[in-house]
Amino acid sequence: MATATLEKPAKTSRMDLRMEDERKAAYEEAARLKGQSLSQWSLSNLDAAAARDIEEARAMRLPSEEFDRFCELLERPMPKAFRELLEWEPEWA
Repeated sequence: MATATLEKPAKTSRMDLRMEDERKAAYEEAARLKGQSLSQWSLSNLDAAAARDIEEARAMRLPSEEFDRFCELLERPMPKAFRELLEWEPEWA
């Protein structure tokens, strides 16, 4: 029976970080405690931080009452000025 092998994407980029010895020692200890190499531990934590920061930048969070108000405003008829703006044909079109 043939076994399928999953090819991992080639790692073609590198990132070098400069830091204090104490900081590096703490990272190495954390990686060791997780049973990971320093690179594995670093990438895992960087992936999680990047996903969190991207989500925070792209998502809008509203308290329940504010969300209800937002939805209510979306349901209202569009003001005449906005409708006219959407219907406007620019001269260069």
